[in-house]
Amino acid sequence: MTNDTRAQWRWLADTYWYVLPIDLPALNFDPDDATLTWLVDQTVWHVSGYANGYFWGVAAVLMYDVGEPMPQRGPASRIAHLTLLGTVLPNGNVQITFVPRLRGTSGATTGLGQMVEIGGAWVFEMQMSTDRLGTRVLHWANMVQTREGDPSWQQLPGLTYSVPEMLDGAVYPRLDAG
Repeated sequence: MTNDTRAQWRWLADTYWYVLPIDLPALNFDPDDATLTWLVDQTVWHVSGYANGYFWGVAAVLMYDVGEPMPQRGPASRIAHLTLLGTVLPNGNVQITFVPRLRGTSGATTGLGQMVEIGGAWVFEMQMSTDRLGTRVLHWANMVQTREGDPSWQQLPGLTYSVPEMLDGAVYPRLDAG
């Protein structure tokens, strides 16, 4: 982008993002036996607000082992909801911190990346490393935008869930006007 201002990314407010099928694999490392295994990691973001180079919203994450049956909807869902707090520089560099909803749960995860234009559309090209029940998960993905009416809105790749179902029950951060 040639316009080097913080305002150029304000269009991010009230957008939804998800992981394409090609980017679903994540690498899981178990330090107890030094094994690497593959996971499926579908993540949905709703960027609910933007101001001055900062953005915020919620993330919904559902991971499962490759070869395990696809998780089904229902009360025993393993969806994790996180608060999403991010910055985007005028040049498109991105940092996002994913904060667990409740204190006392596993720590925050930081993702690093950049906004890139692919096929005329903006994509979050991201990477992260996080704890998962004592193991370490590495994942990089191109997060692409989805909208109501898109096929991905109704059924996310790798899951039987829709975007609204993934985000159901998420608690959104509020910007204090004071």
